[in-house]
Amino acid sequence: MSARRTGLLSPKAAGSPSPRTSARRFIIALLACWAVSASGATSPGEAFFTDPIRTIAIQVDEPGLEVLKKNDRSYVHATVTEGTNVFRDVGIHLKGMGSFRPFNEKPSFSVKFDRYIEKQRFHGLTKLMLNNASQDGTYLAELLATQMFRDAGVPAARVTHAFVEVNGRALGLYVVIEAMNKEFLRQYFLNTRGNLYEAYLQDIDQKLDQDGGIDDTQADLKRLLKVCQLTDRAERWRQLPDVLDVDGYLSHLTVELFTSHTDGYAMNRNNYRLYHDPSTDRFVFLAHGIDWAFANGGISIRPQRNTIVTRAILETPEGQRAYRARSRSLFTNVFQIAVLTNRVNEAVARLRKAARNPNEANDFEGYGVDMRNRILARHKNISDQLAAPEPKPLPFGTNGVAYLAGWYTKKGRGEAGVIDQQKVDDRMTLHVRAEKRETTASWRTKVLLEEGRYTLEGRARASSIVALTNKVEPTKAEPNKEPGYGAGLRVSLDKRSNALIGNQDWILLQHEFVVAPGEDEKEMVCELRATEGEVWFDVSTLRLVRRP
Repeated sequence: MSARRTGLLSPKAAGSPSPRTSARRFIIALLACWAVSASGATSPGEAFFTDPIRTIAIQVDEPGLEVLKKNDRSYVHATVTEGTNVFRDVGIHLKGMGSFRPFNEKPSFSVKFDRYIEKQRFHGLTKLMLNNASQDGTYLAELLATQMFRDAGVPAARVTHAFVEVNGRALGLYVVIEAMNKEFLRQYFLNTRGNLYEAYLQDIDQKLDQDGGIDDTQADLKRLLKVCQLTDRAERWRQLPDVLDVDGYLSHLTVELFTSHTDGYAMNRNNYRLYHDPSTDRFVFLAHGIDWAFANGGISIRPQRNTIVTRAILETPEGQRAYRARSRSLFTNVFQIAVLTNRVNEAVARLRKAARNPNEANDFEGYGVDMRNRILARHKNISDQLAAPEPKPLPFGTNGVAYLAGWYTKKGRGEAGVIDQQKVDDRMTLHVRAEKRETTASWRTKVLLEEGRYTLEGRARASSIVALTNKVEPTKAEPNKEPGYGAGLRVSLDKRSNALIGNQDWILLQHEFVVAPGEDEKEMVCELRATEGEVWFDVSTLRLVRRP
């Protein structure tokens, strides 16, 4: 029986707890394993996630449709049919943030079988998520990624597929995910009465949505935050294992980066759940919302320190060593090409067997090809990163100045009319132009910096820039009057403090920032956010100045 069923994700915490604490946790683990073995229990819905792919039909009456039109997050009564099984008075509502689609398109659904009828179950489950996969063209990202998290000892929901119909309208293939409720928690923890939190673009210093537990003061979350913010790093490292499963979080962090989970906690303070396990009195991170997995094969496995828990661990030398060791261990033991590609093959075989026509079968085969290629590319990228020499901080001259190089382009919203290098006024420049459409595009470079205060600066010239929200006209005296829009300099994830709008001859732009204690990778950004106009950044003047 896996130790994951005990709430102990590893027999040894990274923070070296006291012998007494270790003994208590070990006894809990033994008791849990004995209890589960004696009961012969299996996880609810186990067959559902391995059986052939099913069709789920949802019927919502007219009053329910009217409610959904006014408030799509309100539960309404529905009838759900799967094969010969009919489930009445099921609660459904629409779900999703970036993936949200209205009812008349291809919406995602939260389906709660016991919402109106107590103890009603669907193959042993009380709640499922039907995801439209609008942000995952392969339909395989969450299936592969969640299993990879579980391989690393991190709790993650099980995933399968289904065809979905709503009021007789065939909506096609969906990704089906088990809900993170008490049924889910029982698979990993002895005690399921703890507080369960979820976040949307929030860190632990904010009030989070609470999905479980009876104490709504969030005092436990505040205690975690207090320890993470201890300024004495040695004392922080000593206390962290008392409030956090540090070992489990190192695995969570590693797999987030391995799977390029750019919309997760480590890189975006998003799509994560936290469970305060009463058995250990520690928080455990749960993997969630991984529909972008493997989409970006070039993500650095050097964690950014822009989230509180990541920073709390990696600002300590012990945490840095533990992360490096964990990333190498999980790359060897979890990111195994043969295992992952075989899982892709198995998933595609199930999909092809359920295909309703040859074109659909060919589509499913294409999904598998795409995902296998993503996995291979990501594996090679991580292998290259692990083999590379440990990067060194950017060197500064005796005058405290370092010039920047290695610029590359990034396109965001819209399409840049031109993003290239040009020679202007005898200066080599980084150039971006928008052509009467919403454009967010930039030149970027990454540097490793030691802790301290810095100023990113450089000269830029603007022509006819119309900002995305052009409420304030700049003047010569105040060319930076509309921060965040137009053109300017900043550090990735920082709010920009300068902006060029309209016409402007060569002017010095500056952006001040702070690097947290310890070395940290920062991404410098020269960007344009506009509907019209263009900007030139003078390469020879783009530099960092280290402040006292």
